[in-house]
Amino acid sequence: MSSYAREGPLAERYNSFIIDLDGVLYLLNDPIPGAAETVNELTAAGRPIVFLTNNSSATPEQYVEKLARFRIKLEPAQVVTSSQAVGRYLDGKGNLDGSTGYVIGEEGLLEEIRSRSIALPEGEKALESDFVFVGWDRAFSFEKLKTAVVAIRRGAEFIATNADATYPTPGGLWPGAGSLVAAVATGAGKEPLIAGKPNPTIVELALERMGSTPEETLLIGDRLDSDILAGLAASVDTLLVLTGVSTVDEIELTGIKPTHVRSSLADMLLD
Repeated sequence: MSSYAREGPLAERYNSFIIDLDGVLYLLNDPIPGAAETVNELTAAGRPIVFLTNNSSATPEQYVEKLARFRIKLEPAQVVTSSQAVGRYLDGKGNLDGSTGYVIGEEGLLEEIRSRSIALPEGEKALESDFVFVGWDRAFSFEKLKTAVVAIRRGAEFIATNADATYPTPGGLWPGAGSLVAAVATGAGKEPLIAGKPNPTIVELALERMGSTPEETLLIGDRLDSDILAGLAASVDTLLVLTGVSTVDEIELTGIKPTHVRSSLADMLLD
């Protein structure tokens, strides 16, 4: 536990909060009881919050609209996505003018790639792309898999938003972006760079947005293998909530130990 932590409800032990979305605030389109009220109480108390998601399908503006339906008001700058983590990685590569890419993903990832002037050729030209980007794509197909595999085998750099194998919904776990990434990696015979959680770079981006230090911040998520590992890698205290993917039993099985465990986000307000 960090030196910043003290006794009392978790909501009072930290100054800043990094909060995951899927499995913490909602399951697909169903709000998790008490989550919105907890966020609004933290906001009313003046606590900085950034929402950090590995889900690359939507833009920050689209997440703002979705959270508004759950009565959570925020600005786009308060949302950090794994698509933005891909963008941060690309920014570190310097001038990308003239570069080409092939994207398996939805609007959030597509917008991030287009904003860096990377051309997105189609058909046979896509097979010669400089980059292959893979995120969650609910229109994934054999043709997309084939194009990505061939392009990587011809030398394209392979970049994935995340490796989360599953996606939590009210009806059970769906295949996540990691399932698609695994298919591409198997066919290409190459592992990708993972830009999102558990890569600590995405947590550092969230801390920068808030102007906060690791010592005063709590990262909250529902996955041991991405949320909690990311917090550990970034030296941030972590809270595992049990409303999404991971269970208490998996803590011992995986050896990934969060700082705190609670049944839900709302339990942060309790002693």
